[in-house]
Amino acid sequence: MQRVIVIGNSYSTRLGVIRAVAQLGCEVTVIHIGAPVKPIDTYSQSVKEVLYFNRQEGEDGLVKLLLEKCTVEGQKPIIFPTSDFSALAIDDDEIKKHFAVPYINVRPKVSSLKFQVSNHELSSIGYWMDKSHQKALALSVGLNTAGSVVLERGENGFQIPESIKYPCFTKPVSSIGAGKKCQRRCNNFKELKAVLAIAGKNDITKVLVEDFIDISREYAVLGYSDGKEVVIPGIIKFLKESKTHKGIALAGIVLPVDGFENLTSKFAEFIRQMGFVGIFDIDFLESNGVFYFDEMNLRIGGSGTAILNVGVNLPAMFVKAMCGECTGNMPQAVIQSATFVNENMALGDFSEGKMSLREYRKWNNDADILFIKDETDIATYYEYKKQLRKQIFNYKRILKRMLHVIGI
Repeated sequence: MQRVIVIGNSYSTRLGVIRAVAQLGCEVTVIHIGAPVKPIDTYSQSVKEVLYFNRQEGEDGLVKLLLEKCTVEGQKPIIFPTSDFSALAIDDDEIKKHFAVPYINVRPKVSSLKFQVSNHELSSIGYWMDKSHQKALALSVGLNTAGSVVLERGENGFQIPESIKYPCFTKPVSSIGAGKKCQRRCNNFKELKAVLAIAGKNDITKVLVEDFIDISREYAVLGYSDGKEVVIPGIIKFLKESKTHKGIALAGIVLPVDGFENLTSKFAEFIRQMGFVGIFDIDFLESNGVFYFDEMNLRIGGSGTAILNVGVNLPAMFVKAMCGECTGNMPQAVIQSATFVNENMALGDFSEGKMSLREYRKWNNDADILFIKDETDIATYYEYKKQLRKQIFNYKRILKRMLHVIGI
């Protein structure tokens, strides 16, 4: 039986992968990055083993855990990273000897681009996590990107050039260890200086400063590449962003690629030029009818489960390819649109008081796709409902207390 290892800190993203590979009968190990408290996805009937990892132990610690606890004699277990940290950690020569992982397959065509770097650097996952490198490649294949400059911290901190246009938008060049810190609009020099001060305090050494784009809509695509052929089955359009987890869709709609073919063909060329093999996620933006490349995640993204739930099983494609099996007969395109809700994000917003109970119920009741509720894997949903009931009880208790205070 093929062993699959799913690594990350978000249970809803991991759960999508777990259920996808379960369709092939894979044996699944979950490595939860976080507190050693049993997460919801590990209640799935498809999970055989759960390991816990403290992020503070760093990349070397995760490599050590994998080599000590997860190797299988006579087989290469297949690893699915669901976080930037795990994607970077497994880009390790010793890991590649014992496991099948996403990787960069550098070809001569890539080297012909005007990057003044070696093939060794171009084959690094870390190199391509750098947003400035992604933007350069995106421009080379004809994608639109916001104008930008990289500010690097020196001995005297960050120096702000006079050429910066305001308003601007800031983000760490690498999201490793930075998360969503410093992602914000700056209307003037003073605000930009304040953001850079926060970056310095969080040991962020490079910040990307982009020309501000007035965004009318945010999108994403989830895809799979074997290094030559690139499958982009549909478009994910965000309808509501989580207020608790910035940058992650709480709700959206999955669409066929009809009308987006020119854009998705450029995304496919972007992936081919990079030489990436594995599942990827690309975020892009729309402003005044123009689409802009935002960033690529060299892993499955937070909204990727929506694609898996409309019948396009990209994780299964990767497993089959790593096992030397054909994937050509598998569904590769979204046929009909469907709305979705990520209940993990919805519960987070409700728990933090950023969504009412009525709104929570409406989003969940109206969605075609729910990330956690699944009649064929009911134990995970039961555990989710336990947490929901606890939050509803707290919500009603607080509401009752507030009404008592104001005399109603």
